[in-house]
Amino acid sequence: MSRYRFGIWPKARPLRHPAKWTDWLRPVAVLAAAVLVAGLVTGGPWLWKRLSCKDGWPSTDVWSAGGECVGLSAGGYDFGLPAFTNVLKVIEGQNASAADVCDPKGTPVTVGVLLTMTDQYAGARAVHELEGMAAGQARANSTGCLHPLRLVVGNIGAYAPEQEAVQVARRLADRPEVVAVAGIGLSNQRSAEIADLLAAAKIPMVSDLITAEGFDQSGSTAQETDYSGCEPDTTYQNGVGRDHYYRVAYRGSEQIRALGAALSGARLDFIMVPTGGTDPYTCTALPLMHKQFGGDITEVKFDPDEASTVSQTAQRVCNVAKDVTVGYIARGRDLAMFLHSLDQEFTEGHCSASSITVVSTSDGQRVRAAELDPRLEDLRVRALSSPSFTSGKLRLVSTLVGGADKQVLGNTGFTDFERHFTRIGFDVAHTDAGWAVNGYDALAVIEEAVNKLPVTREVQRSQVNTQISFVSSPETAVLGAGGPIMFDNDGNRVGPPPPVVRVCPLPPQNGTVGRVRSVTLQPAGPAPSC
Repeated sequence: MSRYRFGIWPKARPLRHPAKWTDWLRPVAVLAAAVLVAGLVTGGPWLWKRLSCKDGWPSTDVWSAGGECVGLSAGGYDFGLPAFTNVLKVIEGQNASAADVCDPKGTPVTVGVLLTMTDQYAGARAVHELEGMAAGQARANSTGCLHPLRLVVGNIGAYAPEQEAVQVARRLADRPEVVAVAGIGLSNQRSAEIADLLAAAKIPMVSDLITAEGFDQSGSTAQETDYSGCEPDTTYQNGVGRDHYYRVAYRGSEQIRALGAALSGARLDFIMVPTGGTDPYTCTALPLMHKQFGGDITEVKFDPDEASTVSQTAQRVCNVAKDVTVGYIARGRDLAMFLHSLDQEFTEGHCSASSITVVSTSDGQRVRAAELDPRLEDLRVRALSSPSFTSGKLRLVSTLVGGADKQVLGNTGFTDFERHFTRIGFDVAHTDAGWAVNGYDALAVIEEAVNKLPVTREVQRSQVNTQISFVSSPETAVLGAGGPIMFDNDGNRVGPPPPVVRVCPLPPQNGTVGRVRSVTLQPAGPAPSC
């Protein structure tokens, strides 16, 4: 007869035969197995998300979401993305040596960096952006620094349907040592949610890349922005990051106004518009383009994921027998494909236009950066080295996301930026598309705010925010790589308008892909040649 009830629990024994301790092994084992199964059912997904992204014990700062690794890193972890390994190692080393040359009485500060490392609209420029931040950290911790500055880097992922971007921002906000955040992402609804979350935690943020209307503290109400072409369930039109948000990128209205001035009142014959209204960058720029360049302009929609629609768009543009000017407000990811299609029409003798000028806001500068995706890089090289582009029959005119992409008279900030950027081992070609410049400038604003605070006292988030809010006039402007930086009451960058440049052809190939130059257009001035 069994000594166990139901095969598990020990039966009672006479007093002279008490139960042995070994009799309890079976129920303990069954109970442990039940607890383990219950734990795997309830906590297994949480555990797997955190074990699948980092070797060793699960990390609460790094996890898997949307098929990629997101979270926070102080430089020792690259989220499984080899393109970022080098820059994160540089940041790790600079975090370790942050106090080496600073005032020994200085209290250290930590600045959070939030960026998307993998979104399709970023491309290789995300690497450049983080390199610019690292160069800004190098400047902050150079001779004469007061507060040693360390970075913690947050990868918010590719804006997948999951809430990982906001979750990463929340994880960063929960760190009391973080006194400010640089970056925060692209012109995207998730970035608006991040800004509001950080503002609720009283964290000042200096955005480096967001240009869409609405992404300021008032929702661009003073600009009377038209949001009718945007998704109705978004929040950025109400403003973001109340009292704590600033941006060093020129907003879309300023860029389009600068394009109009540089092109001396030219009218657009067409506007290239992607399908859908989910992207704030394009949906807020479209009415501004119409207003600036003549009103009722023919809109040509195309789906960049369907190559046939891009070639059909090129054919339509070429069907006008004159000098044609085309506004391009789709994403820079697809610009090379459009330029290549136009060149093919010229090459095959199917283009009636005598010349075509493509006019783009700052995302068009993406064609100046080598792509990580081989297919996109092949299109970029083909477009910028094509016969029509090198001859000037096909031209690209674009604003800069920052204030400069090379040294200009009177701007020593770019020289300082290049010196720090190359000294820590980065390729100077990575400065051409502008994201490194703006990453550096965002950190420069935070650094100067921090260094106005007492050396021997712990730095508070509210103090940093107050100091940034004072950056509002030429007397208090921060000299960045892109020129002087100052903000209006809504956190928008003000001052000299953003430069407008003509993008030059790719230099002749000598085994390596060269740097793409630009030449600046002056309002009412002669058209510059490359």
